Amino acid sequence: MDIPGDDDPDVSGNVFTQKSKHEPEEFDPDSLGPPTPTPSEADYQSDVAGLFVKLVVVFNVALLALALGPMLAYFRGQVDLGSRVFLVGVVFFGYGTYEYLKFTRRDTDDDTGDQDRDTDDGVSDGEWATDERGDADETGTAVARPDDGSDDHNG
Repeated sequence: MDIPGDDDPDVSGNVFTQKSKHEPEEFDPDSLGPPTPTPSEADYQSDVAGLFVKLVVVFNVALLALALGPMLAYFRGQVDLGSRVFLVGVVFFGYGTYEYLKFTRRDTDDDTGDQDRDTDDGVSDGEWATDERGDADETGTAVARPDDGSDDHNG
């Protein structure tokens, strides 16, 4: 069988190995895209990373126990063991949720400071500004009420 280019010394290699005249020069793959940031010591918080690893393990155990408990009770008929395993999952899930909420509250307290700051309108952070009837929205802006005395909101 005669393959084109086998006998001809002027034709070299495969079509895919030949470089086209329209193909750009070789490039450095590291030059593509934005530079990769490197974390500094200031960016790394070991207590946050430690809590993350701890919560991953706690929630994995909780998920396993919450799934395995009912399966033991239903498929194996071991209701006592299945309920105990399920309760372990509930306890671990509750503990993980508690630790997570405690961390998020501590983190938001660190950001805002532990004291209420007065704003421009004289209302501290934890309060709503109200009108004479005590009506206000979340932003502290008094809610407008109709002057005719009716509380009908449908028209």
